[in-house]
Amino acid sequence: MNSLLKACLAGGLLLAAPALAQSDEDDPYAYPEDDAARASDKAQKDDDDAYERRRKLVDETDEFREAAERENDDGFEKLSRLDDPNLGVAVELGAGVLLVDSARGDFSDNRPAMGVRATWEFGRSLDNEPLREALFADLRWLYGSLSDGTNFIRGDTRLHYFTLAPAYLLRFGQSAFGIYAQAGGGIAYQNTGITVGDDETKVNGLKPVIQYGIGLRGRPALSRTLHLTFRVEAMGLRRGYANDFFFGGSAGVGF
Repeated sequence: MNSLLKACLAGGLLLAAPALAQSDEDDPYAYPEDDAARASDKAQKDDDDAYERRRKLVDETDEFREAAERENDDGFEKLSRLDDPNLGVAVELGAGVLLVDSARGDFSDNRPAMGVRATWEFGRSLDNEPLREALFADLRWLYGSLSDGTNFIRGDTRLHYFTLAPAYLLRFGQSAFGIYAQAGGGIAYQNTGITVGDDETKVNGLKPVIQYGIGLRGRPALSRTLHLTFRVEAMGLRRGYANDFFFGGSAGVGF
């Protein structure tokens, strides 16, 4: 009897050990069908992640292609005004030599001349980047005088040229310097005083004038909103039948 009880007790202990070991595990027993389901879910998730990565890459490629094909008028903000926020307005004082067509048959009567010029770079108002720095116009006043005669008869002439002329500038690369050609028109006001003895007679007149010429222009920056402007130029002034020429330069500031 005792031997039978001992055998039953030993058998119960042997069967209880696996049950105790299984009760200590946190995870439930993994059945084969559960492993297959988890593997299928993981594979599906990997496929979804790969698809999202491919779709994102395709979307970015399409955005770059659309941006490359887009024109300036499709919504891009022009940055030229941010790079150079100046108004394109300048004022210059000039001086040089005025070669006035001689009434005595000589080539010219050479006299000093002076003037002032206001410049507007109207190319900045156009939606064309190459023309932004190329087009400008000058409103100019130029003054010169002549005096000739004897102690008894003498003539004093004062010439005022008022002209408006657009110009095209060809820059030297990306520098602030370039050469330009200019053509325009205006009026020439001539005031002449003829003195005979002690009597003086005034003669005034207006004539249309055509201005044309070439020159060298510089516009180096002094600050972000201020520039030094200067010119060296050769200019012709056609007034009636007379051809006058001006050789000189000017300097000023641009805003």
